Amino acid sequence: MKIALVSVAPPYRGGISTHSAILSQHLSESHTIQVFNFNRQYPEYLFPGNTQFFVDGEFPDFESRRSIDSIGPGSWKVTTRQIIEFSPDLVIYRFWNPFFGLSMGSIAKSIKKLSPVIKQIALCDNIIPHESSFIDKWLTMRLFNEMDGFLVQSEGVSDELKNLIPNAIIEKRFHPIYNNYGPNIHKEDARVICGIKAKYLILYFGIVRQYKGLDVLIQASKILKDKLEDFHILAVGESYDNPERYESLISDLGVVDVFTWENRFIPDSEVSTYFSAADVMALPYHSASQSGIVQIAYNFNIPVVVTNVGGLPEYVKSGISGEIVAVNNPVELANCLAIGLSNDDFINMSSKIDHVKSKFTWSIFIEGIESLYARL
Repeated sequence: MKIALVSVAPPYRGGISTHSAILSQHLSESHTIQVFNFNRQYPEYLFPGNTQFFVDGEFPDFESRRSIDSIGPGSWKVTTRQIIEFSPDLVIYRFWNPFFGLSMGSIAKSIKKLSPVIKQIALCDNIIPHESSFIDKWLTMRLFNEMDGFLVQSEGVSDELKNLIPNAIIEKRFHPIYNNYGPNIHKEDARVICGIKAKYLILYFGIVRQYKGLDVLIQASKILKDKLEDFHILAVGESYDNPERYESLISDLGVVDVFTWENRFIPDSEVSTYFSAADVMALPYHSASQSGIVQIAYNFNIPVVVTNVGGLPEYVKSGISGEIVAVNNPVELANCLAIGLSNDDFINMSSKIDHVKSKFTWSIFIEGIESLYARL
Protein backbone atom coordinates (compact mmCIF):
# COMPACT_ATOMS: atom_id res chain seq x y z
CA MET A 1 0.00 0.00 0.00
CA LYS A 2 1.15 3.54 -0.76
CA ILE A 3 0.52 5.88 2.18
CA ALA A 4 0.82 9.65 2.45
CA LEU A 5 1.19 10.87 6.04
CA VAL A 6 0.28 14.54 6.51
CA SER A 7 1.77 15.53 9.83
CA VAL A 8 4.25 17.61 11.71
CA ALA A 9 7.54 15.71 11.80
CA PRO A 10 11.25 16.39 12.40
CA PRO A 11 12.91 18.87 12.42
CA TYR A 12 9.93 20.05 14.48
CA ARG A 13 10.09 18.88 18.08
CA GLY A 14 7.47 17.41 20.40
CA GLY A 15 5.56 14.22 21.01
CA ILE A 16 3.38 14.36 17.87
CA SER A 17 6.44 14.90 15.67
CA THR A 18 8.34 12.07 17.34
CA HIS A 19 5.37 9.69 17.10
CA SER A 20 4.88 10.48 13.40
CA ALA A 21 8.57 9.96 12.63
CA ILE A 22 8.66 6.55 14.32
CA LEU A 23 5.31 5.58 12.79
CA SER A 24 6.58 6.37 9.29
CA GLN A 25 9.69 4.29 9.90
CA HIS A 26 7.61 1.27 10.93
CA LEU A 27 5.13 1.77 8.08
CA SER A 28 8.01 1.80 5.59
CA GLU A 29 8.86 -1.80 6.53
CA SER A 30 5.78 -3.07 4.70
CA HIS A 31 4.38 -0.08 2.78
CA THR A 32 5.57 2.78 0.61
CA ILE A 33 5.35 5.92 2.74
CA GLN A 34 5.78 9.63 2.03
CA VAL A 35 5.54 12.23 4.80
CA PHE A 36 4.14 15.66 3.93
CA ASN A 37 5.43 18.00 6.60
CA PHE A 38 5.20 21.69 7.45
CA ASN A 39 7.53 24.43 6.30
CA ARG A 40 5.71 26.62 8.82
CA GLN A 41 3.88 24.87 11.62
CA TYR A 42 2.81 27.85 13.72
CA PRO A 43 3.37 31.56 13.18
CA GLU A 44 5.92 32.53 15.81
CA TYR A 45 3.44 34.72 17.68
CA LEU A 46 1.17 31.70 18.25
CA PHE A 47 3.87 29.36 19.56
CA PRO A 48 4.19 29.47 23.38
CA GLY A 49 7.65 27.87 23.69
CA ASN A 50 11.19 29.02 22.95
CA THR A 51 11.60 27.18 19.66
CA GLN A 52 9.54 24.85 17.47
CA PHE A 53 12.59 22.84 16.40
CA PHE A 54 14.79 20.09 17.78
CA VAL A 55 18.14 21.53 18.78
CA ASP A 56 20.46 18.53 19.08
CA GLY A 57 19.94 16.52 15.90
CA GLU A 58 17.11 14.10 16.76
CA PHE A 59 16.16 12.01 13.71
CA PRO A 60 19.01 13.43 11.59
CA ASP A 61 18.27 11.17 8.61
CA PHE A 62 14.50 11.66 8.60
CA GLU A 63 13.12 12.66 5.19
CA SER A 64 9.88 14.49 4.45
CA ARG A 65 8.43 16.96 1.99
CA ARG A 66 8.17 20.23 3.88
CA SER A 67 5.49 21.83 1.76
CA ILE A 68 2.70 22.95 4.10
CA ASP A 69 2.42 26.50 5.42
CA SER A 70 -0.31 26.35 8.07
CA ILE A 71 -1.51 29.85 7.12
CA GLY A 72 -0.55 29.82 3.43
CA PRO A 73 -3.40 28.68 1.13
CA GLY A 74 -1.07 28.56 -1.86
CA SER A 75 0.96 25.85 -0.13
CA TRP A 76 -2.16 23.78 0.43
CA LYS A 77 -2.72 23.63 -3.31
CA VAL A 78 0.92 22.69 -3.87
CA THR A 79 0.68 19.91 -1.28
CA THR A 80 -2.56 18.62 -2.79
CA ARG A 81 -0.86 18.37 -6.17
CA GLN A 82 2.17 16.62 -4.65
CA ILE A 83 0.00 14.05 -2.87
CA ILE A 84 -2.01 13.29 -5.98
CA GLU A 85 1.22 12.91 -7.98
CA PHE A 86 2.44 10.44 -5.35
CA SER A 87 -0.79 8.51 -6.05
CA PRO A 88 -1.36 6.99 -2.60
CA ASP A 89 -3.96 4.42 -1.70
CA LEU A 90 -4.38 6.11 1.70
CA VAL A 91 -3.79 9.57 3.16
CA ILE A 92 -3.41 9.81 6.95
CA TYR A 93 -3.92 13.25 8.52
CA ARG A 94 -2.38 13.67 11.95
CA PHE A 95 -4.93 15.67 13.95
CA TRP A 96 -4.06 17.10 17.34
CA ASN A 97 -5.20 20.73 17.24
CA PRO A 98 -8.19 22.41 15.52
CA PHE A 99 -5.82 25.09 14.18
CA PHE A 100 -4.64 22.59 11.56
CA GLY A 101 -8.17 21.80 10.44
CA LEU A 102 -7.95 24.82 8.13
CA SER A 103 -4.94 23.66 6.14
CA MET A 104 -5.52 19.90 6.34
CA GLY A 105 -9.24 20.29 5.66
CA SER A 106 -8.53 22.25 2.51
CA ILE A 107 -6.03 19.62 1.29
CA ALA A 108 -8.43 16.77 2.07
CA LYS A 109 -11.37 18.47 0.35
CA SER A 110 -9.33 19.08 -2.80
CA ILE A 111 -8.07 15.48 -2.89
CA LYS A 112 -11.60 14.13 -2.52
CA LYS A 113 -12.72 16.33 -5.43
CA LEU A 114 -9.77 15.65 -7.74
CA SER A 115 -9.06 12.01 -6.89
CA PRO A 116 -12.01 10.49 -4.99
CA VAL A 117 -10.59 6.96 -5.22
CA ILE A 118 -7.96 7.87 -2.58
CA LYS A 119 -9.08 6.92 0.95
CA GLN A 120 -8.49 9.47 3.71
CA ILE A 121 -8.39 8.97 7.49
CA ALA A 122 -7.57 11.08 10.54
CA LEU A 123 -5.23 9.79 13.24
CA CYS A 124 -6.71 11.66 16.20
CA ASP A 125 -4.64 12.49 19.27
CA ASN A 126 -7.36 14.81 20.56
CA ILE A 127 -10.88 15.70 19.51
CA ILE A 128 -11.83 18.31 22.09
CA PRO A 129 -8.80 20.53 22.80
CA HIS A 130 -7.64 20.91 26.38
CA GLU A 131 -7.66 24.69 25.98
CA SER A 132 -10.62 25.39 23.74
CA SER A 133 -12.13 28.35 21.90
CA PHE A 134 -15.45 29.06 20.17
CA ILE A 135 -14.10 28.30 16.69
CA ASP A 136 -12.65 24.87 17.47
CA LYS A 137 -15.61 22.78 16.30
CA TRP A 138 -15.82 24.57 12.96
CA LEU A 139 -12.09 24.12 12.32
CA THR A 140 -12.20 20.46 13.36
CA MET A 141 -15.14 19.66 11.11
CA ARG A 142 -13.34 21.29 8.16
CA LEU A 143 -11.15 18.18 8.20
CA PHE A 144 -13.47 15.57 9.67
CA ASN A 145 -16.21 16.14 7.08
CA GLU A 146 -13.79 14.92 4.40
CA MET A 147 -12.63 11.78 6.23
CA ASP A 148 -13.55 8.21 5.38
CA GLY A 149 -12.45 6.86 8.78
CA PHE A 150 -10.70 7.62 12.05
CA LEU A 151 -7.95 6.04 14.13
CA VAL A 152 -8.04 6.86 17.86
CA GLN A 153 -5.84 5.88 20.79
CA SER A 154 -8.32 5.76 23.67
CA GLU A 155 -12.00 5.11 24.33
CA GLY A 156 -12.40 8.66 25.61
CA VAL A 157 -11.33 10.12 22.27
CA SER A 158 -13.60 7.64 20.49
CA ASP A 159 -16.57 8.84 22.57
CA GLU A 160 -15.78 12.49 21.80
CA LEU A 161 -15.61 11.66 18.10
CA LYS A 162 -18.96 9.83 18.18
CA ASN A 163 -20.55 12.93 19.70
CA LEU A 164 -19.46 14.87 16.62
CA ILE A 165 -19.99 12.13 14.01
CA PRO A 166 -22.31 9.38 15.34
CA ASN A 167 -21.80 7.10 12.32
CA ALA A 168 -18.02 7.52 12.09
CA ILE A 169 -15.93 4.48 11.11
CA ILE A 170 -13.48 4.19 14.02
CA GLU A 171 -10.56 1.93 14.83
CA LYS A 172 -8.91 2.10 18.27
CA ARG A 173 -5.27 1.24 18.86
CA PHE A 174 -3.24 2.17 21.93
CA HIS A 175 -0.37 4.62 21.69
CA PRO A 176 2.75 2.45 21.23
CA ILE A 177 5.71 2.48 23.59
CA TYR A 178 8.57 4.78 22.66
CA ASN A 179 11.88 2.94 22.46
CA ASN A 180 14.06 5.56 20.80
CA TYR A 181 15.62 7.15 23.87
CA GLY A 182 18.43 4.72 24.51
CA PRO A 183 18.91 2.20 27.32
CA ASN A 184 18.51 2.59 31.07
CA ILE A 185 21.60 3.68 32.93
CA HIS A 186 22.44 2.76 36.51
CA LYS A 187 20.04 4.54 38.87
CA GLU A 188 22.76 5.92 41.15
CA ASP A 189 24.72 7.26 38.18
CA ALA A 190 21.59 8.90 36.79
CA ARG A 191 20.85 10.54 40.14
CA VAL A 192 24.35 11.95 40.35
CA ILE A 193 23.84 13.55 36.95
CA CYS A 194 20.46 14.93 38.04
CA GLY A 195 21.86 16.17 41.35
CA ILE A 196 19.47 14.03 43.41
CA LYS A 197 20.60 12.68 46.81
CA ALA A 198 17.21 11.66 48.24
CA LYS A 199 16.23 8.01 48.69
CA TYR A 200 13.03 8.36 46.66
CA LEU A 201 12.62 10.27 43.39
CA ILE A 202 9.24 11.17 41.89
CA LEU A 203 9.42 12.43 38.30
CA TYR A 204 7.12 14.79 36.41
CA PHE A 205 8.09 14.99 32.76
CA GLY A 206 6.89 16.95 29.75
CA ILE A 207 5.73 20.35 28.57
CA VAL A 208 3.97 22.27 31.33
CA ARG A 209 0.48 23.41 30.44
CA GLN A 210 -2.38 24.23 32.77
CA TYR A 211 -4.33 21.03 32.05
CA LYS A 212 -1.36 18.83 33.00
CA GLY A 213 -1.77 19.53 36.72
CA LEU A 214 1.72 20.49 37.87
CA ASP A 215 -0.01 22.65 40.47
CA VAL A 216 -1.62 19.55 41.99
CA LEU A 217 1.75 17.83 42.30
CA ILE A 218 3.24 20.88 44.01
CA GLN A 219 0.34 20.89 46.49
CA ALA A 220 0.80 17.15 47.05
CA SER A 221 4.49 17.68 47.83
CA LYS A 222 3.50 19.82 50.83
CA ILE A 223 1.30 17.01 52.16
CA LEU A 224 3.91 14.38 51.35
CA LYS A 225 6.44 16.08 53.61
CA ASP A 226 4.36 14.92 56.60
CA LYS A 227 4.05 11.34 55.30
CA LEU A 228 7.41 10.40 53.82
CA GLU A 229 11.03 11.11 54.61
CA ASP A 230 13.95 11.53 52.24
CA PHE A 231 12.11 12.09 48.95
CA HIS A 232 12.42 14.58 46.12
CA ILE A 233 10.11 15.57 43.28
CA LEU A 234 11.82 16.54 40.04
CA ALA A 235 9.71 18.24 37.37
CA VAL A 236 11.39 18.68 34.00
CA GLY A 237 9.73 20.40 31.08
CA GLU A 238 9.36 23.77 29.41
CA SER A 239 6.43 25.91 30.49
CA TYR A 240 3.81 26.85 27.91
CA ASP A 241 1.94 28.46 30.79
CA ASN A 242 2.87 31.33 33.11
CA PRO A 243 5.90 29.95 35.01
CA GLU A 244 5.50 32.44 37.85
CA ARG A 245 2.31 30.66 38.83
CA TYR A 246 4.22 27.47 39.66
CA GLU A 247 7.34 29.13 41.00
CA SER A 248 5.24 31.15 43.45
CA LEU A 249 3.34 28.06 44.54
CA ILE A 250 6.57 26.18 45.24
CA SER A 251 7.83 29.10 47.30
CA ASP A 252 4.57 29.90 49.11
CA LEU A 253 4.02 26.28 50.16
CA GLY A 254 7.57 26.00 51.49
CA VAL A 255 8.53 22.96 49.39
CA VAL A 256 11.69 24.34 47.78
CA ASP A 257 13.69 21.73 49.67
CA VAL A 258 11.78 18.79 48.13
CA PHE A 259 10.62 20.14 44.77
CA THR A 260 12.80 21.11 41.80
CA TRP A 261 11.50 22.34 38.45
CA GLU A 262 13.77 22.53 35.41
CA ASN A 263 11.84 24.85 33.13
CA ARG A 264 13.31 23.82 29.77
CA PHE A 265 12.63 21.49 26.86
CA ILE A 266 14.43 18.17 27.39
CA PRO A 267 16.28 16.88 24.31
CA ASP A 268 16.09 13.19 23.45
CA SER A 269 19.69 12.65 24.51
CA GLU A 270 18.80 13.44 28.15
CA VAL A 271 15.53 11.52 28.46
CA SER A 272 17.15 8.25 29.54
CA THR A 273 18.95 9.96 32.42
CA TYR A 274 15.79 11.36 34.01
CA PHE A 275 13.75 8.18 33.70
CA SER A 276 16.63 5.98 34.87
CA ALA A 277 16.87 8.11 38.00
CA ALA A 278 13.17 7.89 38.90
CA ASP A 279 11.21 5.49 41.11
CA VAL A 280 7.79 6.56 39.86
CA MET A 281 6.24 8.97 37.38
CA ALA A 282 3.39 11.29 38.39
CA LEU A 283 0.88 12.59 35.83
CA PRO A 284 -1.75 14.53 37.82
CA TYR A 285 -3.60 15.80 34.72
CA HIS A 286 -6.80 17.81 35.02
CA SER A 287 -7.85 16.51 31.59
CA ALA A 288 -6.32 14.13 29.06
CA SER A 289 -6.86 12.12 25.91
CA GLN A 290 -3.90 9.84 26.44
CA SER A 291 -0.24 10.55 27.07
CA GLY A 292 2.94 9.55 25.31
CA ILE A 293 4.73 10.22 28.60
CA VAL A 294 3.21 7.02 30.01
CA GLN A 295 4.73 5.10 27.13
CA ILE A 296 8.18 6.60 27.73
CA ALA A 297 7.91 5.56 31.38
CA TYR A 298 6.94 2.01 30.44
CA ASN A 299 9.92 1.81 28.09
CA PHE A 300 12.14 2.37 31.14
CA ASN A 301 9.97 0.12 33.35
CA ILE A 302 8.91 3.05 35.53
CA PRO A 303 5.41 2.78 37.06
CA VAL A 304 3.04 5.72 36.72
CA VAL A 305 0.46 7.39 38.93
CA VAL A 306 -2.23 8.97 36.77
CA THR A 307 -5.50 10.74 37.40
CA ASN A 308 -8.83 9.22 36.43
CA VAL A 309 -9.39 11.42 33.38
CA GLY A 310 -9.82 10.78 29.67
CA GLY A 311 -7.97 7.78 28.32
CA LEU A 312 -5.25 7.66 30.98
CA PRO A 313 -6.83 4.83 33.05
CA GLU A 314 -6.92 2.61 29.93
CA TYR A 315 -3.13 2.62 29.90
CA VAL A 316 -2.60 1.67 33.54
CA LYS A 317 -3.14 -1.70 35.19
CA SER A 318 -3.51 -0.85 38.85
CA GLY A 319 -0.95 -2.58 41.07
CA ILE A 320 0.97 -3.83 38.02
CA SER A 321 2.09 -0.81 36.02
CA GLY A 322 0.96 1.99 38.30
CA GLU A 323 -1.99 3.47 40.18
CA ILE A 324 -5.00 5.65 39.37
CA VAL A 325 -6.06 8.51 41.65
CA ALA A 326 -8.89 11.05 41.65
CA VAL A 327 -8.47 14.19 39.60
CA ASN A 328 -7.48 17.43 41.35
CA ASN A 329 -6.95 15.66 44.68
CA PRO A 330 -3.48 16.39 46.10
CA VAL A 331 -4.27 14.49 49.32
CA GLU A 332 -5.04 11.25 47.49
CA LEU A 333 -2.03 11.74 45.23
CA ALA A 334 0.27 12.28 48.22
CA ASN A 335 -1.13 9.22 50.02
CA CYS A 336 -0.66 7.05 46.95
CA LEU A 337 2.94 8.17 46.49
CA ALA A 338 3.77 7.79 50.20
CA ILE A 339 2.38 4.25 50.43
CA GLY A 340 3.80 3.11 47.12
CA LEU A 341 7.30 4.33 47.92
CA SER A 342 7.54 3.39 51.58
CA ASN A 343 6.20 -0.13 50.96
CA ASP A 344 8.38 -0.68 47.88
CA ASP A 345 5.23 -1.17 45.80
CA PHE A 346 6.59 0.89 42.92
CA ILE A 347 9.91 -0.95 42.96
CA ASN A 348 8.03 -4.25 42.70
CA MET A 349 5.90 -2.89 39.85
CA SER A 350 9.00 -2.14 37.79
CA SER A 351 9.56 -5.86 37.29
CA LYS A 352 5.91 -6.39 36.27
CA ILE A 353 5.61 -3.72 33.59
CA ASP A 354 6.94 -6.06 30.91
CA HIS A 355 3.68 -7.99 31.26
CA VAL A 356 1.64 -5.04 29.98
CA LYS A 357 3.95 -3.93 27.18
CA SER A 358 2.50 -6.42 24.68
CA LYS A 359 -0.60 -4.19 24.39
CA PHE A 360 1.45 -1.26 23.20
CA THR A 361 3.47 -2.36 20.16
CA TRP A 362 3.99 -0.57 16.86
CA SER A 363 2.95 -3.69 14.96
CA ILE A 364 -0.48 -3.64 16.64
CA PHE A 365 -0.80 0.07 15.89
CA ILE A 366 -0.03 -0.44 12.20
CA GLU A 367 -2.43 -3.37 12.06
CA GLY A 368 -5.05 -0.86 13.18
CA ILE A 369 -4.32 1.36 10.17
CA GLU A 370 -4.49 -1.63 7.83
CA SER A 371 -7.70 -2.87 9.44
CA LEU A 372 -9.35 0.54 9.15
CA TYR A 373 -8.33 0.85 5.49
CA ALA A 374 -9.87 -2.55 4.75
CA ARG A 375 -13.18 -1.38 6.22
CA LEU A 376 -13.48 1.76 4.06
